[in-house]
Amino acid sequence: MIPTTRPRRRSLGFAVGAALALSVVAGCGSDSEEASPEEQFCAAGEDLQSDLSSLASLDVVQSGTDGLTASIDAIKGDLSDMRESGSEVAASEIQTLESSVDELSSSVEALGGDISVANASAVVTAVAAVGTSAVGVFDALSSTCS
Repeated sequence: MIPTTRPRRRSLGFAVGAALALSVVAGCGSDSEEASPEEQFCAAGEDLQSDLSSLASLDVVQSGTDGLTASIDAIKGDLSDMRESGSEVAASEIQTLESSVDELSSSVEALGGDISVANASAVVTAVAAVGTSAVGVFDALSSTCS
């Protein structure tokens, strides 16, 4: 029997990167010690952009599901920071993105050690949903942050 795990992982890595690379748009913000809620929101948005870019460029074959999980956790932290900034900007868009990231997290957990076509497809679908949801957040960021 010819092992087929490596090509599927490469395909998964490519799909994850491609889906997020198409979805990440410019963030915003400034860092100061006494930042307003909007400035805190924008700074967290910059972190979110960076972490989504890192996820998009993640080498899934090398990093495995641990790398995906670490990226997802960083994104969840950024979204929490955005929500906790006190700014009401993009509240519904952030909630939608959080739901998409939770679905991606569940899909990655389902992968476990068994990378099947169905499991990999679920991850790719979840990544696409994260990318689509991220566009709404970044649209709000671009109109709020300068």
